[in-house]
Amino acid sequence: MIVAAFGTFLTLLFGDILGMGIGVLVMGAGLMEVHGNRRLGRLDPEGMTWLVRSQMFLLAVVLVYAVSRLASFDSELALGNLTPEMQAALQEMDLDPRDLMPLVKLTVFTTYGIVIAVTGVYQGGLCLFYRSRTDLVARGIREARTMTPAALAPKVDQRFYNAVAAEMSAGTIHEGLWARAMAESDGQEARCKAVYIRLRVTELSQAGG
Repeated sequence: MIVAAFGTFLTLLFGDILGMGIGVLVMGAGLMEVHGNRRLGRLDPEGMTWLVRSQMFLLAVVLVYAVSRLASFDSELALGNLTPEMQAALQEMDLDPRDLMPLVKLTVFTTYGIVIAVTGVYQGGLCLFYRSRTDLVARGIREARTMTPAALAPKVDQRFYNAVAAEMSAGTIHEGLWARAMAESDGQEARCKAVYIRLRVTELSQAGG
């Protein structure tokens, strides 16, 4: 998108209105892709639709531009664009500019033909890839939305809870953890025990039992 913006600025400087318009449209495709990625980051499955649209839009823009350039090719206009230095160089080589027009036309058509082919394969391939992954991504997002915080939390072995229960039954309390539990529970006795158990289980699990 940055490259497209820079190219648009250059075409504006050189007065290429068509090139400037194409640059703006390419920037628009880039913004669509960014928007799609952001929606996916917010767990919105519609983001995949925006990714597909961005590639289809970019493909259409490039194809229309390339075809318009091919359709508007004018040998006389190409001759008129020759600079005095280019004309002098051709005269020194004893070449008639009109004799080079078939080669110029072939070069132009080959170049834009390659652009059309590469864009069709790349953007078209991305479009098909995104479409083929749309249902899979949507299903993954639905599953992520339904997962509870408990399901996302790391699993703790039950034996650590058993060990803490045995400690507390024997009257073994770790004063440092108990003080921390009191602080985290704002001194509420009802919550302090639960917080202490969580802290002690975490401590045991990190120590490996």
